[in-house]
Amino acid sequence: MQETRPATRSRPGSLRPVEPDPSLLNPFPELRRLFALVRAALSGGRRPWLGIAMGTASVVVWLLLRTHSVGPPLWRSGAVYASLPLSSEVVRLPMSLFLPTPYLPVWGAAAQLVLVLGIAEMLIGRWVTIAVAAVGHVASTLTARVVIESIHGSLFGLTPATAHMLDTGPSAAATAVGAFLLLVLGLKRCAVLLTVSLLVAAFFIPGIDGVEHMIALACGFVAAALLPRLFLKVPAAEEL
Repeated sequence: MQETRPATRSRPGSLRPVEPDPSLLNPFPELRRLFALVRAALSGGRRPWLGIAMGTASVVVWLLLRTHSVGPPLWRSGAVYASLPLSSEVVRLPMSLFLPTPYLPVWGAAAQLVLVLGIAEMLIGRWVTIAVAAVGHVASTLTARVVIESIHGSLFGLTPATAHMLDTGPSAAATAVGAFLLLVLGLKRCAVLLTVSLLVAAFFIPGIDGVEHMIALACGFVAAALLPRLFLKVPAAEEL
């Protein structure tokens, strides 16, 4: 007769190291889910007209800036610097959405508007997308101005010379909408990946762009926590 041995138990106080599950850090399942949501939205007749319009407008503005008659006044109508008077900066903010960014080619700026705003428009609605983009764009630019003028600007790598640097343009709006979209849809791994990538970029390329991106990211996350409770038409991830 075979003798059954009692199950071994770990000694009290002994803890085995728990190995992290690699799948918890893998964003590809969430990206596949996002692709499936976009495909379903397209099959349902939704189209990214807002993103296409914004991307096309940025390309048209870039082409007009190359002309001698329209280029200079067009640039002055949208070039935003923290060194400008506050009233002038606020007036130029709408046009700065379409001006090219310093560290991004025109095709990259247009692509991020088409993809991010277009996907958000199809999945969460046009007006919510516009609201989040506007808040992220305005808040990031004006908050960066406050940080530059404060005594703590050097902590974020901002010197008085950065007040004369061009703002990040449409990238802040795309960042806010992207952060909002990922959190509303429950794509938390992608949201973490976006946050880490922006933090790394801000660390290795210090300047006003990194600060504005982080502020826009925070705006998107805060909006994702508040807007679904205020606007019931924003669908939950399970309903898409």
